[in-house]
Amino acid sequence: MPTTSGTILKYLSSGAIKGIGPVTAERIVSRYGEESLEVIENNPEWLSDIRGITPKKALEISETYRMQFGMRTVMLYCNRFFGPSLSVKIFKRYGSGAIDIIENNPYVLCEDIEGISFEKADKIAMDLNFAYNCPERIMAGVIHFLQVAAYNNGHCYIPEDILLKNAASRLKVSPAEVGKIIGDLVFTDKLVKSEINGKIIVFLKEYFDAEKYIAAKLVSLSEVEFPVKLCGIDEQIDMLEETYDLGYAEEQKKAITLAVTNGVTIITGGPGTGKTTVIKAIIDIFDNLKLSFMLAAPTGRAAKRMSEASGHEAKTIHRLLEMGYGDSHEMRFMRDDSNPLPYKAIIIDEMSMVDTLLMYSLLKAVKSGTYLILIGDVDQLPPVGAGNCLSDIIKSGRFRVCTLNKIFRQAQESMIIVNAHSINDGIMPQLDTKNSDFFFIKRERAVDIRDLIIDLTSKRLPKTYGVDCIDDIQIITPTKKGDLGTFELNKALQRALNPQNGRKKEAKSGSVIFRENDKVMQIKNNYDLEWFTTADGGEKTDENTGRGIFNGDIGRILSINTQREVMVIDFDKRITEYDFALLDELEHAYAITVHKSQGSEYKIVIIPIYDHPVPLMTRNLIYTALTRAKEMVCLIGRAECLEVMVKNDRRPERYTALGEFLCSF
Repeated sequence: MPTTSGTILKYLSSGAIKGIGPVTAERIVSRYGEESLEVIENNPEWLSDIRGITPKKALEISETYRMQFGMRTVMLYCNRFFGPSLSVKIFKRYGSGAIDIIENNPYVLCEDIEGISFEKADKIAMDLNFAYNCPERIMAGVIHFLQVAAYNNGHCYIPEDILLKNAASRLKVSPAEVGKIIGDLVFTDKLVKSEINGKIIVFLKEYFDAEKYIAAKLVSLSEVEFPVKLCGIDEQIDMLEETYDLGYAEEQKKAITLAVTNGVTIITGGPGTGKTTVIKAIIDIFDNLKLSFMLAAPTGRAAKRMSEASGHEAKTIHRLLEMGYGDSHEMRFMRDDSNPLPYKAIIIDEMSMVDTLLMYSLLKAVKSGTYLILIGDVDQLPPVGAGNCLSDIIKSGRFRVCTLNKIFRQAQESMIIVNAHSINDGIMPQLDTKNSDFFFIKRERAVDIRDLIIDLTSKRLPKTYGVDCIDDIQIITPTKKGDLGTFELNKALQRALNPQNGRKKEAKSGSVIFRENDKVMQIKNNYDLEWFTTADGGEKTDENTGRGIFNGDIGRILSINTQREVMVIDFDKRITEYDFALLDELEHAYAITVHKSQGSEYKIVIIPIYDHPVPLMTRNLIYTALTRAKEMVCLIGRAECLEVMVKNDRRPERYTALGEFLCSF
């Protein structure tokens, strides 16, 4: 166990002992120093002298500590390699047998324990004298490379020749040794080999199964005959035009007709092309025909926007699939092929954001005979996760696709929309527009761009337009790093928009300080977090509670309780309580990346235009950022950098097999 005051503080702050968080740990160590663990074990009554610890809590802390003899041994062993937090995770996963498991095969750590990389497990293995070419190392390395390819590059597979070459080089072994291990992993059903266009490719099994299932299910859904074909679709459309006193464009009529007469329909188009109008018409027809339907989108903000635009409830896909606990207490979707969704029609918006694994889970819950309508803008960024479902489905040619191209008169008055379409066509936008909703302000130096962003956000825009500097203005930047990345911008914006006034409470996570009233973002899916929602600030009840805060959700810190070591955050009227141990799941959100902004809209968007890393200087990235703005967009920076982005239509290739699988059925 740790013996110095510093290591004891780290251990107690890690959450290893229930009832002790970072603040309480600091108080204990400040009082008892190197004797802290001795006091906890043998003199728990002394703990009640610490502010925030009652006699009852002191006994509970001591009892928990004394029950952890096995943990002490594991912690002492793990302290050779890890900090207290990871050591606790290891003990929770493996129990008192952790040491034997690690010494038998340390590479299981990178598969089982979040936060332990292959490189870290490899270093431990080398310390334990594992050979460079041992099977355990090569197996873990191959799986690691495939996982990195999925998480970082969106690949569902890697060509075998590339995998052999890269894995052998990184692991410093021969391609033959890697090839043998790939064969073993295929035999044990962890990997799958397939062939596309005469080329051997290698999948992690979950991605092979997902792409294969998606293809089969979509084809099956598309082959169902629908009696609605007999109900007079033209008359339905005429009736809607009369009811709403509007005239649908021919391509809109085509989209509506396809959606209500086919099992699978894809509707795509840019901003201002009438996708929302089409959705509302489809919904009205389903209503008239007494067909049940549900709207869904990948993110909470996208679902909210869909609901506001359509006038009907829309759910996140996660909520639609009812995330819950299985029989073995594992988190899983409760809706699947054994418990399918009850709706006759399902309409998914922002489909470009849906990755392969989420699409797989969705389709497992869609029963035969359901209308599936997929809506999105194929020119936006691909999903953060692996795959490129919308693009692959369209390119396969297997399904009915309607592309909306016409920009409607009202949309033509918006320079945001006009310039977005120009950019999408590879044409430089008009930069000298005045008295419009689109502004370009020239600045050459990064520091000047940053200073103007802060000035506009904190002073000029709120004063001129009466907007809230935190809720209504969103800075969207291509990158996390650098002077104009999210890390540096968020620090500067926090100082400007939410400074410490001597009264706001704070919580620290590493070098990041969270403060009451801060704008924050959840950066990973947390299916366990409970929340409640009320429109009038009422009490928490069974009817208004839910579970799960997801990657990309943005909220405001309402309060911080340093004694209880919790903070309360409002995620768009979903109120949830965060333990300080979860702070590594949060980031400030005054500035966010373009990828994180997908599916959201903001009143005012500010985008820094500068010499960003080359892979980020792309047309679809600036197009995606621009189309997040509802009322105003302001680009600040270098016109020549904007031109580079507009002219660069390079889209990094994603290795996916969905298109080929679709064509094989």
